[in-house]
Amino acid sequence: MDSFYNDFPERSKRKTHFWKGVLLGSLVGGLIVATVFFYFAGTLLSREYTAPPLTQDSEERNGNEESYVPLDISPQAMEYYLAVVNAAERATPPVVGISNFGVVYDFFGRGSLQQRSSGSGVIIRSDGYIVTNYHVIENSRELVVSLGSGEEFPATVVGADPPTDLAVIKIDKKGLPTAKMADSDKLRVGEPAIAIGNPLGLDFQQSVTKGVVSALERSITIQGQNFSFIQTDAAINDGNSGGALVNIKGELIGINTAKIKISGVEGMGFAIPSNTVKQISNTLIEKGRVVRPWIGVYISTLTPFDAQRFGLSVQSGILVQEVVKGGPADRAGIVSMDVILEIEGTKLTDISQLQQLLQKFSVGETVEIILARGQEKLVVPVTLDELPENMD
Repeated sequence: MDSFYNDFPERSKRKTHFWKGVLLGSLVGGLIVATVFFYFAGTLLSREYTAPPLTQDSEERNGNEESYVPLDISPQAMEYYLAVVNAAERATPPVVGISNFGVVYDFFGRGSLQQRSSGSGVIIRSDGYIVTNYHVIENSRELVVSLGSGEEFPATVVGADPPTDLAVIKIDKKGLPTAKMADSDKLRVGEPAIAIGNPLGLDFQQSVTKGVVSALERSITIQGQNFSFIQTDAAINDGNSGGALVNIKGELIGINTAKIKISGVEGMGFAIPSNTVKQISNTLIEKGRVVRPWIGVYISTLTPFDAQRFGLSVQSGILVQEVVKGGPADRAGIVSMDVILEIEGTKLTDISQLQQLLQKFSVGETVEIILARGQEKLVVPVTLDELPENMD
């Protein structure tokens, strides 16, 4: 301890020399930096500044920050840029947020009404009809719709169709913006696709993501029914369900419904085609439920291997595995191991064809079926029944 205090004058002297050195170095460095700065500043100021050229469109928009358009891009790129922006602007207003409230029980068994989930929806009629996914409104006690304006309205369920994951709800409001539906049968792989919805809840309401139509007619079987979906790589996250998938014109091409959630897999989302949405939503509004025609058989797609194994006379078609007793096929005399070849002149090679074809007919309508039985071909009239609810 004493040696420390005895040495203090020497330490103080060394510290004084040190700080003098630091100060001198700082002054010299500052002079060098200032010299370099003024040299380059003088050089730059001596040059004449030339502003980048403005396009005609840019000149018209100059001074209007709300109409900002990037400069120095090709006319083709400008046209595409504006098309995407315009499509998003047209398609966004009809997209709403949907909050699903249900009874939630605590540890002591006490129940309270709380928000269980949230999703999206699309206004399809100006008097308050909204289409969404069935799983967005499933098991709800109360539904609240949030418009882009911030207004909130209670909603009632008009009808639901679990097999297609579609539902229609309604709010008491008129004069609403509506989505314009495109013909989804005319879609092409690779064309732009814009997804609009509410990922992760209303804090991110009416978010827009862009991608392409990755594939068409992705076949997925849900509860025994086969349905086709649009595949897209436009980002679809939790909360986007029930939202809009639109084309470059801002027209509705599908209702976003699902994405593949597997580690390492990105950009695989699915949407219900607009033609299906239009058909199902109209039926739900008119009848409250979807009535599907049914012929009363359990079937499978016939393969050449099965044809050889069972000793059948045809190599393709729809193999009847079982006939429902008392159903339309049973009444018409169709039996197990018959092969359905045609319905009303349309040749069938896959069960998805049969299910889609039946949707074109009405309950009570009689259709002509050509089938193979052994070495014979038979023409059988079948009167369609309504698909029982417990077989959805």
